[in-house]
Amino acid sequence: MIELKRNGNIINKKYFEYFLPTVLVALANNIAIMVDSIIVGNMLGSVSMAAINVLTPVTQLYFSMTILFGLGASTLISFAKGKNDKAAADATFTTTAVLLVILSAVFMIVQFAFLNNIAARLTPIETLRSDLLKYYIPFIIGTPFSLLLPSAVHCIRSDGRPKFASNLIIISNAINLFMDIVLMGPFKMGIAGSAIATVIGNVIAFCIMLTHFKNKKNTLRFDFSTVLSPKKLRSECVSLFTTGISGALGTMLVTVTTFYMNTLIQRAGGQEGMVSMSVISNCQIFISAFVTGASQTMIPIVSALLGEQDAAGIKYAMKRAICVLLIAAAAITLIIEIAPAAVARLFGDKTPAEMAAIIPALRISALSFIGMGMSFLFMYYFTATQRKAMSLTVSIVNGIILTIPFAYVLSRLFGITGIWMTFGAAQYGTWVVIAAMIIVTIAKSKGKYKDVFLLESETENELMSFSVKSDVPVSDIRSAVANKAVANKIEGDGGNEVAAAVSELFSFASDNDKSSENDIRVRRENGTYVIMLRNNGAEIDGSKYNGKCKSFECTSVLGMNQIKEII
Repeated sequence: MIELKRNGNIINKKYFEYFLPTVLVALANNIAIMVDSIIVGNMLGSVSMAAINVLTPVTQLYFSMTILFGLGASTLISFAKGKNDKAAADATFTTTAVLLVILSAVFMIVQFAFLNNIAARLTPIETLRSDLLKYYIPFIIGTPFSLLLPSAVHCIRSDGRPKFASNLIIISNAINLFMDIVLMGPFKMGIAGSAIATVIGNVIAFCIMLTHFKNKKNTLRFDFSTVLSPKKLRSECVSLFTTGISGALGTMLVTVTTFYMNTLIQRAGGQEGMVSMSVISNCQIFISAFVTGASQTMIPIVSALLGEQDAAGIKYAMKRAICVLLIAAAAITLIIEIAPAAVARLFGDKTPAEMAAIIPALRISALSFIGMGMSFLFMYYFTATQRKAMSLTVSIVNGIILTIPFAYVLSRLFGITGIWMTFGAAQYGTWVVIAAMIIVTIAKSKGKYKDVFLLESETENELMSFSVKSDVPVSDIRSAVANKAVANKIEGDGGNEVAAAVSELFSFASDNDKSSENDIRVRRENGTYVIMLRNNGAEIDGSKYNGKCKSFECTSVLGMNQIKEII
């Protein structure tokens, strides 16, 4: 007799399938800056590398827009797919595409109109500003591709093609790397060549991305009826903004705090201080890829599970994200603490004065990485579980409420060392705020919530939930479900009916792929029994099912088969 117990095998496998692609997607905007910094630092020197870092507030603004629209759309699309609402997924996708085209045009016009004013605001140091403008102009020209490519990649990832999404980023950055060397080397184009290389990489990857919409696996379609209807368009815009705003606002506020921090650093540390900050920023970009990757991998999975009302699955996904994030953040922190000089030299040779400033700055700032990871993880988790107010609070607290006051006070007390201490102080301060919000929410729930995940501890109508491999005999499944039905007080013919339906549905799914696994849940709703089966095998053709039931739905969600049967 088999034991009907739930495990996280399917969720864990799906998480790791999406993790690497999501890390690469997270790097979509910022890895180009990091690659450019490394190559420029080695080929052109520290001043040119610092000039690229001066543009960080602008690149962060771009990144925030891809979070707002790309991640916001991805979350809504995944939730809609979990509910088997294809029309809602198409409406979100279309609205996102149209808004990004409009935003690209606005960004280009505004930045070209106020180019010199923006450059003067970014840095008062003339030598940095000269190189900044050479890099900034091609950057502006590439705006449509900088916004559309990473946003589209988020949507494609939620459409069940994470590997294709990651390949787009690999291609974009491989071309950027190659063209950096060519344009700054044989063609002698200097720092402008670095920016042009980034644009070329994005353009080619964007063209390849368009092939997804001709692929048979694509389920997203343009539905312009939404855009043409003011009421529908307004509703979609509200959903997009409220879903993506916490992550986007966090990044936008980083733009503000980065500008403020750069101002303090230039006053306290001059050019050496900005060289130190450029190295720190690039290390933060690297760790942010893992932080964002671990967090954003969870979002489409948790959103889909939320649509399916699968609390146990959500907990499996979140626990996996916490584990991956802590390991990655701790490992990177340890490397920097042990070998800060080696890390600094990745970004080109440094003078003794620069190295003397960089090493303590790196070591102090690296202590913030674990805190940053957990802060962002819970911010994205709150977004995925529709706790928008809590997510927004974390975003604002982390982005500006703690950072700027800490930077001001600590810089007054400890000089430039206090600025490096700000990173850790803000992140661990955010932990305190998150813990307080969770404790208050649990206390107010009157027993509804029991732990940090803030999910209902028990679903009153859920009768059973278990995981089983497809090679288990159907007869064993039927016997075990029948016994479980008796234990859960499903009386009379109801228990036999549930056992027969579950075993029939399991047989249909497992016969399609004997190497697959299944999560099966049974719950009672309005006098009927609802059976949910999730399968990670080959795609199932639901039209071939001949079981007796009141309702049957078979869809593909994040590359998994999702079957819902009502008896």
